[in-house]
Amino acid sequence: MPKEDCKYWDKCYQRNEAHLEKYNHPAKKTETPKLAPKRKALAKEEDGESPNTSSRNESSEMEVESEKEKNVGNFESETAELQKEAMNNIAGKNYMEILEKRIRLSVQQEYDNLCESNEFIRHKFLVEMPPDFFEFWNFITKLKSENSLQHMDKVFQLQLVGPFEFLAGKFHKAKMGEPGDYLRHWRFYYDPPEFQTVFVRRGTGVHYGYWRDVPQDKERLLLARNDATSSCEFEFVAGNIFDAFLYYLDHDFVGTPFTAAQVSATKKAVKQHISSNSLELTQLESLKNDRNKKVITKTFHRAGIVVPYERKSQQGYRPLMVSDAELKKILALFERKDLKDDSDNAKQAVLEKLQPLVNAANIAVDECDFGTALELGLDLFSSGHKELHMVISSLLVPAYSLLSRPQFIAIAKAHMERRSKELNLSIFDVLQ
Repeated sequence: MPKEDCKYWDKCYQRNEAHLEKYNHPAKKTETPKLAPKRKALAKEEDGESPNTSSRNESSEMEVESEKEKNVGNFESETAELQKEAMNNIAGKNYMEILEKRIRLSVQQEYDNLCESNEFIRHKFLVEMPPDFFEFWNFITKLKSENSLQHMDKVFQLQLVGPFEFLAGKFHKAKMGEPGDYLRHWRFYYDPPEFQTVFVRRGTGVHYGYWRDVPQDKERLLLARNDATSSCEFEFVAGNIFDAFLYYLDHDFVGTPFTAAQVSATKKAVKQHISSNSLELTQLESLKNDRNKKVITKTFHRAGIVVPYERKSQQGYRPLMVSDAELKKILALFERKDLKDDSDNAKQAVLEKLQPLVNAANIAVDECDFGTALELGLDLFSSGHKELHMVISSLLVPAYSLLSRPQFIAIAKAHMERRSKELNLSIFDVLQ
């Protein structure tokens, strides 16, 4: 005789042998909401409970279950809304604003930390200053302990710029700029990467600065002078910054009868400071003689270039295919009357003449004569023609790279991005 299905299905709690022999316990079938209460009522009646009691209990259970389902539904809905809002914030404007703010704060903190040491100079200008530079700062702060920069400007029409402005605290209060802004700070039109301005005669193109053949140089540096309104040529005027200042007072400062006494007193103060501090300052002739032995060729800017050169094998430099006079003749095509009115034709005419020279310089680089590309690149830079900036970069970048002078690449690129003939080249005007 076949077994009957137990009305409690697989939920039956009875496990005695008699019950199991009489009934099957199949898996529970899907019930509709209407049948479920009836099935439960029958089960409770079988256990001795009255139908009314069962119905009331069932009704109560249903209410509890309904409330639970409602609460769960509300919770899940609220959670979904919160998650949606959070995801919108992450992917949207609020998150990007928070991220940008954190980045700005991080960069600002790094900037503030740099301002606490002279590491700022190396980080922003990509060079380090020699001992005589810091000693000269000590000297002028003794002349005028407060507002030393204003004192030098007011009395001697001399602006102390660049790293001097850092020592005076001007960068501490300034807005942060892009890396290129610092490299262009007081970089005049014809200044090559090897030159760094520290003195400027107010309102003119006359400026003085340190000359480095290698970015890492910070000892025994020559100081050079250029008038950006006159030409691209530089002149070495001093072997230390004290002598450069004295040279300025004698050659570029325009005095009056009212300033004569103060100029004389300042000159004496310079000599007294040097003597009192037992400073051993390198003299111009000594440095020039040492450097001249390393200069392999003259350039348009007249300072020449210094690169490693093996004289026996003649490796490191080979002369350009043309003389300086011939190169200037090619560049003069920019000024020819029949071409001047059409800049594109003038540029094309010059490039056609320059192409063989550029090709030869590139071949020289491939054969380790890096000085050739450096010479041609600097000569074209000194010509002042912005139309040649792309050609100049193609020469200077590999030359400086293979000479292990990457700082000069960054300086040259930043300069040519915004090369200006203006006389006020301060970063502080840009960042206002």
